[in-house]
Order: sequence, then structure tokens, then C-alpha cells
Amino acid sequence: MDLEGSLRSIQSLSDLPRLVAELGHQPLWEEVPQEGWSRSGGRQLEIIAVGQTEAFPWFGIESSSPDRDAVALARRIFRRGKVGLVMALDTRGRRLAVAVAFDRCPTLAQQLDCPNPEALSALGRLAGGSEGGALAFAARAAEALAAEPVSTRFFRAFRSTLDRMAAGLRGTVPPDARRELALLQLTRVLFLYFIQAKGWLNGRERFLAEEIDGCLLRRRRIHRDLLRPLFFGTLNQPLSTRSRHALAFGRIPFLNGGLFEPHPLERRHRSDASNELWRDAFDGLFERFHFTISEQRDPGRIAPDMLGRVFEGVMDPEDRHTSGTFYTPAALVEQILDACFTALLSTRLSCTEGEAERRLRDPDPAIIGLFASVTVLDPAVGSGAFLLSALERLARFDSPETNCAARKRRILRQNLFGVDRNAAALRVAQLRLWLAVVADDSSQYPEEVTPLPNIDCLIRQGDSLFDPAGFDLGVTRPDPAFAAELGPLRQQVIGAAGAGKQVLVRRLRRLEMEAMSSTIRTGEQLHCAAIRECLEQARLHDLFGHARGLDGELRRQLDRLRSGLRALRQARRRLDREGELPWFHYQSHFADVFERGGFDLVIGNPPWLRSEAIPVTLRRQLTGRYRWWKHQNRSYGKAPDLAVAFLERALELSASRGIVAMLVPAKITTAGYGVTARHALASSTTIHVVADLTSSSSRAFEATVYPLALIVGKSPPPRHHRVRTELQTGKGGLIRQSELRGGAPWILVRHGLHSIVAQLQHDHPSLGASISCHLGVKTGLNRVFLNPPDDVEPELVRLAIRGRDVRPFRCRCRVRLLWTHDPQGCPYNQLPRMARAYVQRFERELRARRDYQGGPLWTVFRTRAALAPYRVVWPDLSRRMSAVALTARDLERIPLNTCYVAPVRSAPTAHALAAWLNSTWMGAVARLEAAPASGGFARFNAQVVARLPLPPAVLTDPDLTRFGRQARTGALDQTQLDDLAARHLNLSSSTQGALRAVVDGCTRHSR
Repeated sequence: MDLEGSLRSIQSLSDLPRLVAELGHQPLWEEVPQEGWSRSGGRQLEIIAVGQTEAFPWFGIESSSPDRDAVALARRIFRRGKVGLVMALDTRGRRLAVAVAFDRCPTLAQQLDCPNPEALSALGRLAGGSEGGALAFAARAAEALAAEPVSTRFFRAFRSTLDRMAAGLRGTVPPDARRELALLQLTRVLFLYFIQAKGWLNGRERFLAEEIDGCLLRRRRIHRDLLRPLFFGTLNQPLSTRSRHALAFGRIPFLNGGLFEPHPLERRHRSDASNELWRDAFDGLFERFHFTISEQRDPGRIAPDMLGRVFEGVMDPEDRHTSGTFYTPAALVEQILDACFTALLSTRLSCTEGEAERRLRDPDPAIIGLFASVTVLDPAVGSGAFLLSALERLARFDSPETNCAARKRRILRQNLFGVDRNAAALRVAQLRLWLAVVADDSSQYPEEVTPLPNIDCLIRQGDSLFDPAGFDLGVTRPDPAFAAELGPLRQQVIGAAGAGKQVLVRRLRRLEMEAMSSTIRTGEQLHCAAIRECLEQARLHDLFGHARGLDGELRRQLDRLRSGLRALRQARRRLDREGELPWFHYQSHFADVFERGGFDLVIGNPPWLRSEAIPVTLRRQLTGRYRWWKHQNRSYGKAPDLAVAFLERALELSASRGIVAMLVPAKITTAGYGVTARHALASSTTIHVVADLTSSSSRAFEATVYPLALIVGKSPPPRHHRVRTELQTGKGGLIRQSELRGGAPWILVRHGLHSIVAQLQHDHPSLGASISCHLGVKTGLNRVFLNPPDDVEPELVRLAIRGRDVRPFRCRCRVRLLWTHDPQGCPYNQLPRMARAYVQRFERELRARRDYQGGPLWTVFRTRAALAPYRVVWPDLSRRMSAVALTARDLERIPLNTCYVAPVRSAPTAHALAAWLNSTWMGAVARLEAAPASGGFARFNAQVVARLPLPPAVLTDPDLTRFGRQARTGALDQTQLDDLAARHLNLSSSTQGALRAVVDGCTRHSR
């Protein structure tokens, strides 16, 4: 039974009977009568019976919220005294939720493109017969789906324990520090459970549980009398310096590593958790699960590679949304790192990527020497996935004479660097890196264990995007004297322990502060010199003997420089006053790296945040600091993403001939705000890989993302350089980098199609030159305006057009819309009684809408284009370009903001334009420039459609108008339409074949 293959092949509800048959049951396809129990959240569900097991039915529904709707429908079925199984399919999100109408209605959710092995196993237990009848099978199905994966249970238990412990830390601990302190304590204990699995805690398999029991029997305090001595007096002390109380624990290794020493927060605040909190933590979390130090997955055990998901799990959903932080799948990280190392080696050795891959598989001494000194930075390290993968790969290129654990210790000391603003993320990243060393340590006895390196001076908390206080120092290279001293001193700190460590740490901090002070002084000198130059330019005389004076450009430049100089002087005074470095600064903390020019590899998955999710003050800073971030196309949906700034910063931090490898949003290749970035990358860097991962990998993120792997070298591109469109060499197409220049959307297909599209756009005016494109109506609160109650006055109800409702030449409206605006698009001053009473129930939520700026509560947004008497509408998200003409008879239909709208002058023009957009050739060109989405979908936004070629004769062509009118009744000959469109475009037969292949390829992918 190929259950994984069956899940991957599901594209629509019609594929569910095949899944039922795969599980060994009878497939069906019967519509279920629309009874009361088929309603969900005010909307009528279309339910299909897709299978049967004796008298036990299997139902299928389509839903954009499959987890919620599957459970809701199963509960309604069960309340009516019936049993059954509900499969809710999200075709766009590629997600399937299965719920059983029995007892507590257990549910199981699964990503179709990246099935989870544990969930697959649970789903596989639904296979087989139905001995005992429908109730017996329902009980068996409920038991199968209730068998929740161990990783999911661990994540939920960890977060619950963290919440309780943070809430229980009272006393002198301020609220904003409680969660960080609780996480610190729990991660220490979690680390010890992995160490216990190695047998290093006095050789006892249940060392921690037995010590806790003993502490409670003696009526001692767990935190004060057990954990503190264990952490700070035993694990962080060499055997020779341990007290008698510490020696009583038995044979415990000296681990060092920074994890088992008092944290600055602990020094400032009394943070002991109560016995009740610790007892709950051990009983409800740690002792409920089995741990293994091996990275080989065991379905019943917790392995170190799960810790990245733990970090994502303990973050609040709102925190993840506002920070753009999501766990990166390990398999994807490995692919990116492999391609990254290949690019670095081919650049440094001036060889082909094929030759580089061969030498990576069989490294010689030259390769080993090259990678021994390579520096790797993740500027948004998160939970450490990229650094962990880099550690594993670099360990392969070290001397084979040393054991793997020793190689990893050496790499941790000198090759890996990371920065992140989130202290909790850094804690998890350090934990994962230490565990990677411990996993390969073959020491049999605790006394043989080599202490772990102190990596907190390499994995730093800080802001990678901005220099201290948000100003630009204008200095890229540190003082060589400080750089020469800082590197060796940091190495001493990394390997230090005990009292001597604190002395070295103070010396390191003092040196970092002096390096920063020197950098600020240099920055002041540069700013003063620039100010003098501005004033000298103002004094210069023109040909007529008149002084130039301070014109607008010079005045703005002078104001900027004086503001920067004031900030530098304030920073210097603060530095002198406080006597310590209050910020993170790359050129000071990592001065030795920048003395060599920067990092060899800059890697990672930076935060993805659209402009509207970024605070206004930060947006202003970004605009002033980053050139790629300044360009903003003001049309709908074109807000810049924070990842663009990280990409520019990554190139700044990399060395000459260094490599930048990052996961960024795929829309960077097509969005208007990416013009500057695309042009800069294509003209000044060597682009090794631009791989759209939307269809193959995005579902593994457990978030709706559309990723692009971008690997570029900080060096000019060789002549005739070709860019790979897949991560793996030898797969996918190659495109000429020269075809990506200019800032136009990147068409990631073979180079012949680039020239076709460029020629069409050169030969014909663009659609946007004569027709404006707009987003449809935005309500800001769909659950109020869509499907209003039946008692709302009918004169206020219209039919809403959603993107999913549009097909070529027609649309099927399935949703009612509360329309509170007059024919001119202005909100009514008053509503009828029933509608007013309904709307006022949601007053607080309506006023809280992002776009609401006052006026009647029932105001909706972007109404004018949607009310035009003649409109052409197409979906934002679709598998192919599909347009429908709306004329005077369609005024009751209102396109929502999942559609775009193009108002035109007349009905014949609307029909002609709809026919033009539905032609095969326009569909192909639009698909090439559209941003990809999951499941074979693409985003046909206003920019994409506005760039389509539109010969002047198209809108007045009576034949196109006739095609458009006839197609509304289903009488369409696509071949004739395409022949007519080809004549307008002067397409040759070979060009038609190339464009048709694009459409056929998209069709095959969608299946």
C-alpha cells in the first residue's frame, strides 16, 4: 500500500474515493442531501459520500480550514446518533484533515506534499475490514486517529510546562523575564535527559528521577538543594574543585559549555521555582517521554533534531506572526547547504560545479585545508538549523585522524557564528550544537568526557540589520590592532573554565568595547570629513562667479551627516559613561573576521515580514539604511518584505568571493518592490541557484509559505554564466544570468522563453498602458459581511465573487454579501433596522479593522472599481489565467479582494478583453511572470496582468467580442480563439509551440 504516494496525488475531492480504495474499503461518489447538520459557521457545506465500510460512511468536504471543519461536521454527525468519518480537503493549502464521528471525535491533520511518517502510520491503521459492524469500526478508527505522534505530545507538554513555570516565578522576577528564566531552567534539564541517555549521570538510567524522589523524601527544595548544586557545583566544575556535596552525586562529567553557569538574569533576580512546579515538570513532561541522543528517528523517542520544532512550539502564535519566525525543515536545510558548499568550492577553485561536487564527495588535503578556515554566519540563527547542518558538513572535511566529536569541537570554536534578537532561540541553538558534539562522543566514562566549548561569544544576541542605535558608522573594517588581539582572546574564552574564565570574559568585553570606541571615533572622523566636503562644495563658484550655496540636495545630505554625527557622539559618551558595550556590533564583536574581509558563507532563513506588519519606525529605519528596501511599488500587494533587507545585509557581511545562501519569499522574483534587488543581484553578483521550492517543499514548513532558495556569490558573474533553477546539479534548467538583468520579473524557465516574452513586450504596448487594474472589495471582516443572516433586508444583499468562483468566461457565485454602499460606492448614512442591529453586534471588531478610518461602521474598502458598469475580473490565485466579463446585467455581483478588476468603457470592450486574457498565449505569458504558489497555483496580480502585451486592435476587434459573448454560454472554440490571438501577436508556429508547452506543463503539475 503506497499511502504516501496516494496522499501526494490528491488534487481534488474526486481523488478521495481512490484513497478510500487504497485503504481497502468501498469507494463511492454520491452527493449528500443538504440537511441541517451540513452547515458550518453559517455556510452550507457540499458533502460527498466518498466511501463506505459496511454501514460506516466516509464523507468528503472541501474547506479552507480543514482541521476545524472536519471536527465540526464529525461532532454534528455524532450528536445526531450516527457514526462516520469526515475527510476535509484544502486543495490550495494541500492539507487533509480526517475526523471520526465517535466519542470525542479525534482528528488527524496531514500535509499532502510532505506526509509526516507518524501521521501516515496512524492513517494506515484505518486499513482493513470492519469486523463487528459500523460501531466497532468507528471505535477502531477513533483509536487509530487518537494515537497522536509522540513529537506532537512532547511539544504540547513542553509548552504547557513552560507556561506554568513562567506564571509561577513570582517574587522579584519581573513579568518580562519570567518566560526566559523558565525556559532556561527547562532547557538545562532537557539537556540532562539527553546526557542521561548516554549513561553519563553516574551510570544510572533514572538518575534524575531518583534524585528528585530523594530530595522530596528529605523535604528539601528541588531548585536550591538539588538543581543548583548539580548545575553550578558539579556539571560546571572540574572534578578536582568539586565540594563534598557535589562529589556525592557520583561520577558526573565536567561539561562546562556555558549552559551550567549562572545566567545574568539569575544573578539579577531570585528565580527559584517551587517544588510543586518542578514536580509537575518532571511528572508531566520529562518522565513521560523517552529520550535518545541519536539523530536516527525512533517513533517512540525524543531526539535532538526535534528541538527546532520545540522552539517554534514554545513561541506564541502572535510572536511567530510578528517576527516572521518559522522552523525550517531539516531536509531542505541540507539541500541548501550542499548547494552552498558546491558554489563556494567552485568559486575558490575556479572549477565547474560538477567538479566541485566530485571533490566534495572525496575531499583531498587541499579541500580539507580550505574548509578548516572557512567562516560561516547565520544572521538570523533562530533555533540553529543552518549552523547545525553546517557543523555536520564541515566535520566531514576535517582530518580523518581525529574522532568526530573532537572535529566538531574544533569547528564550534572557530568556524561557526550566529546572531539573533531572540534570547530563547539562541538558547535552543546552543543546545542543539552542544548535543551534536555529545552525540558523537564515544567516552565510556564521565571522567573521559572533554568539556564543551563556551560558544556564547560566537552565538550572540543582537540585531543583524542595524548598527548600534540605528545609525550607520560608515566603517567596514575594524582597527587591525584590536582584530589581531581579539581572535586569540576569544579562543581562550571558548575553552576556559572556572574562575579563570570570568577573568578572560572581562578582558574580552573590555577589548570589544575598545574596538567599538575606536570604530565610533573613526566614524566621527569620516562624518566630519564628509561635512567639510559638503560645505566646500557649497562655497564653489560656477562659471559666472556665483557660489553654489546649499541647494536642496546638499542640504539634505548635510542634515543626514550632522544627524549621524550627533548619534555617534551620543554613543561615544554613553560608552564612556557605562563602561561596557551596550549593543551588538559586527565589526567590534567579530573584528578578527572582518579584518579578513568578512564571512565566507552567510546562510539562513531570515524573518519574512511584509511591510504592513513592520512598525512604522522600523520601516523608516529600513528605508534610510537599505537601498534594496527603498523601492516600493505602491500598487496592492506589493509591500516590501523584511527578507529583502536581510538579503542586502548578508552581502555586506560576506567576504569578497564569499557565498550567500538564503531562503526568501518566492515573490521576490516577480514583485514590484524587488526591482532594485533583482537588478543588483543579476548585475553585480554571480547567481548560482534561484530555485523555486513552492511546490516541493513549502508544505514541510507547517506554515503557508512560498520559499525560494537563492545562492549568490559576491563576485562579478563570468561571461555567459548560467544560473541553475534547481538545488541539485544536473536537474532542472539553466538560464543565462544576463537575461535576469534590468529588474524585470525573473522568468525561471529555459532561456528561449525569456526572449519570446521580451520580444512580445517590446513589439506591443502593455495592457497597463491603457487599462488600470485594481484589487476587489475588501471588507476587513469577512465573517460579518459574508453570508449575513436571512432576516437582513434583501435590498442590501448582493452576490460575492471570490477568486475560486471564477472560471474562463464565467463565474459561479456561492456566497452572499452584505452590501452597505450606494451605486456610487459610498456607504449609506443609515441602514435598515435588521441590518443595523446585525452590524452593531460587531461594533468593536469593525472599528478595529486595519483600514477603518472613521465613518459608518459598515464601510467597506476599494468599492469604486468593483462597481464599474463594465468590468473584467480574474482571480488572484489560480492554476491558469481565467477572466470573466461583467456587464450591466451583472451589477449585483461584487468581486472581493481575492479577485482583480479592470474597469473598461463598454460591454464589447469587456468581452474582447476577457477573450484576450483567456487565450492560451496570454495564459502562458502570465504564468511565466506570476509568483508561484503551492499545489500548482500562481498569483496573477495586477502587475503581472498589466505587463501582458495588448495590441491596440484587440479591444475593438469584433471577432474577439463575439468570442467573449459566445463563451459565456459555453459555445467556445479555443483553437479559433488562439488562432485569432496569434494573428494579433504575429506568433510563429514555433513560438506557439513553446508557449503551449508552458500551459501543458502547468496542467500536468496541477494534476
